[in-house]
Order: sequence, then C-alpha cells, then structure tokens
Amino acid sequence: MLMSPIIETTMATKVNYDDNLFHLISLTKALRNGLQLELDVDYFRDKTVEDILFVDRTLQQIYEALSVNTYLINRKAHLRELMRAKRAFADMLDEIINRSSVFAQKLAPFDQKIGRAREQHLQDISDIQSMIEVGKKEQMTEDIVSQDEYQFLFRDEESDE
Repeated sequence: MLMSPIIETTMATKVNYDDNLFHLISLTKALRNGLQLELDVDYFRDKTVEDILFVDRTLQQIYEALSVNTYLINRKAHLRELMRAKRAFADMLDEIINRSSVFAQKLAPFDQKIGRAREQHLQDISDIQSMIEVGKKEQMTEDIVSQDEYQFLFRDEESDE
C-alpha cells in the first residue's frame, strides 16, 4: 500500500541553499557537457529539455525565496552563489540559442522558451546585483552613529560623574 507523503505546513523548513545551488551548477555543467556530444535525439532530447526546464524552474524558486527572505542569515552569500548559478545556466542557454554545440541544433523547436528563460535569468542577475548593492548601503547606514546618539551616550557618562 502506497502512502502519500505528509507535508508539514506548520513549521518552517530549512532550505540548504549552498547544497541546492551546488547541485544545480553541477547539473548545468553536465547538461553543457552533454550538448557537446552527438547524442541520439530519440533518446536524449526530451530528457535534456526536461532537465533544462527543471534547472530553470528551481533557480527561479530559489531566487524568489531569497528575494523575499531579506533577514536570512548568509543571504548575501547565497545571492552571490545564485548569481553564479544563473550566469552559468544563462551561458548554457546562450550556447543552445546560438547553436554553438552539436546537440543544441536538435533543440531548435524550443528556441522561444529557452530564449525567454535566458532573458529572465539575465534580468534576475541584474536584480541580484542591485539587491547586493542595496544591502551594502543599508549595512553602511546601520554602522554610522548619529550626532544625537553620541550626545545621548556622552550625556549619560557625564551625569554618572
């Protein structure tokens, strides 16, 4: 008897961004290597497209999660790694669109979808760079102590004497 998996909705789940992104980068490298081979279309085209769509969808989900979770520990490092993963994936998609590999020619029916995905990832990379820059500026303003704060601190010390 097969049981359906129980999904816990009351507790937050821990997302292993480092491992997830590492695996997606590894999948992208494997796909890129496969595109260089003279694979049989009947065996590998559908699987290659499925894998491309999986990596695309998963990178988008991680991007959305990191965009929303602004207080996440190590968010900046995860954003950088996500940007690296998206860059590698967008470069691979570019190779497919430009037919710069043997197997890419066999993926021509998917050009529009692949092109849209590539453009979205490039836009996301730009947005991630902006998020990182905004984070740097916010960090700098948090570290600055205002004149009023200094006066308050010193006034308390003077009243103790």
